[in-house]
Amino acid sequence: MIWHLTWILLLTACLISGFLIYRNPRFIGSSRSTEENISIIVPARNEAHNLPALLDSIHMQTYKNWEVIIADDGSTDGTRRVGEASGATVIDVPEDEWRGKSHACHHAASHARYGILIFMDADTAFTDADSLARIRRQYQLQEDRGVLSIQPFHQTVRFYETFSAIFNIVTITGMNIFSAFGERMQTSTVFGPFLMTNRRDYASTGGHMNAKETLIEGMGIYRGYHDVDLPITLYMGHGVLQFRMYPEGLHSVVKGWQKHIASGAENTEASVMALIMLWLSGTIIAPIYLVTTAIWHIETLLQPSAFYIFYALQFMWMARKVIRLPWYSHILYPLYSLFFFHVYARSFIQTHITKKVEWKDRKIDLKKRK
Repeated sequence: MIWHLTWILLLTACLISGFLIYRNPRFIGSSRSTEENISIIVPARNEAHNLPALLDSIHMQTYKNWEVIIADDGSTDGTRRVGEASGATVIDVPEDEWRGKSHACHHAASHARYGILIFMDADTAFTDADSLARIRRQYQLQEDRGVLSIQPFHQTVRFYETFSAIFNIVTITGMNIFSAFGERMQTSTVFGPFLMTNRRDYASTGGHMNAKETLIEGMGIYRGYHDVDLPITLYMGHGVLQFRMYPEGLHSVVKGWQKHIASGAENTEASVMALIMLWLSGTIIAPIYLVTTAIWHIETLLQPSAFYIFYALQFMWMARKVIRLPWYSHILYPLYSLFFFHVYARSFIQTHITKKVEWKDRKIDLKKRK
């Protein structure tokens, strides 16, 4: 009896923590806006394989008043050719001591013709024809001030891509504001893949200049807008915005997430982080309870089996809002969890001990960054 009671109490606490950290999801509304001119800026370094999906999704929008500027950051593939073939303006990012995505965005913003700016990663795409109109309307609801940020829904094609599942969940829950505490807590970063702002606020806050010395550009951008008390709103992208990350293989999944997952965790409030860690612990505890009971108390296997299934159902409920998974993969949540802890450990060593990060064939020395 004590054996089962201990496991049950522990796993019940873990399940409750999962509901608490995911209690307050936010999505873009369904209303459409009136059309005003928008400049869409896409930083790109060897993104010829990603750009067609993004550019096609822009062209299919019912919202038509836009220009597309592709900031070609030293690409050696067909990035320029793909961009120009779609009618986009392609500009070269000049060599500078400040390098990378933030530099490309900052440089491209000076070429934008319109007052509303959108920054989109090359691997993102609008989900349907009304996406841009809905996002534009959401920004109008905050009086066209500050910054609106969206974490895209993760579309997956190959099975190995689903190993990003827990990373997506942790990215959302680690923002604090999607938890049961809601507006009582603040975030300290914005989502990097999609930002909407206006030219005036972007210039007055410094925009991507604030990310010059940060590994995760969202942290610097957040500080710039927060310091002058401008609105900062964050949304989940289901139904309006999506991306496909790391299609090059499992190795790219490891490299992509280990670049920043440990650094990003530092922005999470201690109480929310404690709940996240409790929930993550449950993804390991539930299978351990099942296996140990099968070995030593097989006649009472019903209870651990039930908790394993409860956790699988909760994992499905959480994951379906951020990533596309095959129906059968939810039962594999311990495998996803072990992969997460493996990559997180690598990320921690990389960002806090060796202080060297490699991404898109560039080496980043974190000792030189704040």
